[in-house]
Parts: sequence; structure tokens; C-alpha cells
Amino acid sequence: MHAFGYDPIHDEIVVNSPLAQAILIFRGGANGEEAPIRVIQGPHTRIIGTATGANSKVNVDPEHNEILLPTGDGSAPGEPGTVASAILTFARDANGDVPPKRILSGPDTQIVGTPAVAADLIRNLLVVNVNNAFLIFDRTAEGNTKPKAIIRGPKSQVASMDNFVISPTGMIVNLCTGGAICAWSINDNGDVPPRWKIPMKQITGYRVSGVALVPAHKEIIFSAGGWGKGDYPPSGIMNAVITFSWPELFD
Repeated sequence: MHAFGYDPIHDEIVVNSPLAQAILIFRGGANGEEAPIRVIQGPHTRIIGTATGANSKVNVDPEHNEILLPTGDGSAPGEPGTVASAILTFARDANGDVPPKRILSGPDTQIVGTPAVAADLIRNLLVVNVNNAFLIFDRTAEGNTKPKAIIRGPKSQVASMDNFVISPTGMIVNLCTGGAICAWSINDNGDVPPRWKIPMKQITGYRVSGVALVPAHKEIIFSAGGWGKGDYPPSGIMNAVITFSWPELFD
């Protein structure tokens, strides 16, 4: 798996299991070899999983009691045996072989592969990061729905990452070209430059792999590492957690 979710309201850890084609929900205090409290799995779930793609990340919307799962088989559209990419939304308390509450999928959505997804709970929007773009939908969009807005193009510098975050003020924080971390407004549309930028690779030597917000301290935390083949940070230390103060994301 490349990303998992945590529900701070219900204190639950939500984990995707690609090879089991399932979503596993554990209690927040789980420790050791502990069984999940719920398992979403079976043909009615429409969950696809493979060893090399699909069901590699999951996100949680605790305010609306929902689990968001991007799925597909990782193939390019039109390849033989391609399974349509989709965003599956399940009830938080779903258990067993249950169908999704909503399915967002189809050519008009422009969703392909296995993208990252996050909900903006304040503005009631859904953001999908795919093919170096942000596709912005109403939070409850389903079926073959066109995005309300798309942030994409050389000026936007949008790249793709396994997880991204949306700040309380509506700033989308994600990887951008050149190994930097950028922030765009959720109200942006088209080929627009980022509002803020941290040249992460340039100033630290690390590539970012994950991101989390700390609103109480107006900070942002990144997981990072060296990627081999000569791409190592100056310290020679392969893995790190890097914290920045970024008040503009919260004010």
C-alpha cells in the first residue's frame, strides 16, 4: 500500500489491502497481531487489487462517515483487460460484501489509473490528483460526471503523489515539478501557478513521499527519503520526517 487513512473522530485506522482486494478497519489502539473490527471485501464491493497497482491508497471522510477508495487495475485506458478506474465511496461502518454508496467513473470524469483522492469537508468538494492534474468535483458526484474545475498545465506545475492534503483555508498541498512542494487554491481552475512553494528537493536533498497537516501548530510534516541511483540527500541518511512552519496554509 502507498497510503492509508486515519479517522480521528471515531479513532479508527483504515488500511487498503491490494492482494486481498479489501479494506481493513482497525481500532485506533490496535497493537500486535490484532484482527480488524470490520472488513469490506467481496464481489459486490467492486474493489480491484493487483500486485503492481490498484487499491494502493485509501482516504477517510470522518465528517460524513465515508471511506474513499480509488480503484482500477493500473492499466492505461484501452489496454486489453483494462478495468475502468473509479473512486468508490463506502459507508464508514460498512462490513462484508457490500456495494459502494457511490461510484465516480467514466470517460467524462478523466479519472484513470489509481489516483490519490481527498475530500474538502468545508467546501463540500472532492479532489482527485491524476496525470499531473487536480480534478475537482462536488463531494457527492457519481457516475460519469465531468469535473467542475481542472488545475493542469505547465504553469500549474502539478505533479502526482500518493497522498495530498487540503488545508482548512482551501489550499491543496501536493508535489509539484522539480521535487518541490506547492499549494494551490481549491478555487483555481486551468493552467494557473501555485500560490506558495517550498523547494524541498533543493533545500533538503530529499524527495517527498507523504504529507500531513498539523493545524494546531500551523505546521506541515513530510515523509521523505533518498531514492537510490545517485539520488541521495547530502547527509546520506535515507529516510527522514521533515517539518515546516507554513502559517499561510491556515490563516
